[in-house]
Amino acid sequence: MRPFFPGREPGRPVFVAHRGASDRALENSPAAFALAVSDGADMIEFDIRLSSDRVPVVFHDTRTGRTAKENLAVARTPAARLRAVRLKNGEKLPFLADVLEIVGGKVPINIESKASGGIAAAAKALSKAGYGGELLLSSGRRDECLAARDLLPGIPCGLVTRRPSASDLAFCLRHGLSSIHPSRRLLTVLRLRKVAASGIPLLPYTVDDPAEAFVLSAAGAVGVFSNRARTLREVWNGR
Repeated sequence: MRPFFPGREPGRPVFVAHRGASDRALENSPAAFALAVSDGADMIEFDIRLSSDRVPVVFHDTRTGRTAKENLAVARTPAARLRAVRLKNGEKLPFLADVLEIVGGKVPINIESKASGGIAAAAKALSKAGYGGELLLSSGRRDECLAARDLLPGIPCGLVTRRPSASDLAFCLRHGLSSIHPSRRLLTVLRLRKVAASGIPLLPYTVDDPAEAFVLSAAGAVGVFSNRARTLREVWNGR
C-alpha cells in the first residue's frame, strides 16, 4: 500500500480543507483556496471536471449554476467559454492550472477527479506546471483510480465512496490505494471496524462538527474532510 500524507503534526488528525476554506469563501473559488493556503491547511481538497475540449476545470457539479452566474454544462462547454464564466463571488471560474499557481506547493493538495479522463488531464497539467508540492489523488470512479496508479504511480490515490463496502476495501487492497474516503453519514460502528481491520487509512467526508471529528479520529480515522478545517484544528489544539 502506498503511503498516505500523515498530517503536519504527529498525533493529530489531518483536517482537510474541503473545496478550500469553504466556510469563509465560496467553495472551489480562488478566494477559498487562497484562504486555505493562508491558514496553513493540512491539505486542500478540490474537484476537477473536464471541459468539452478536455481541459481540467475546478468544479464540483456537472453544471455551473449553483455557484456561478451562468448555468452551463461543464462537459459540453469549451474551455474558452468557461474562462468567461464568473462565480457568484465575482471571481473567474478556476482551472486546475490556476489552483496549482495559487497553492504553489505551500500546502498539500487532494485532486479529486469527477470525470473519466480527469486523472490523465491532471497529470498533463501537473507536468506542464512542474508542480512539486505534496499531492493526493482521489476519485469515486474506479477507472480513474486505476489511471492514477498507471500514470502517476508515485503519488498516493484514495477511493471516494458513499459507504466502504467489502468490494471497496478489496479494490483498495488489490490496487495499492492509499486511503478510502467514505461519507460520514453512512459510517456505522461495524463499517468502521471493518475498515480498521483492513488497515486502509480512513478519511470520512464531510465533517464540520469538532466532536464528531474527534469521535471518528478515536475510532481510527486518520483525518476528515471539513468545510471548517481551520476551526477543527484550533479546537483540537485547544483541548
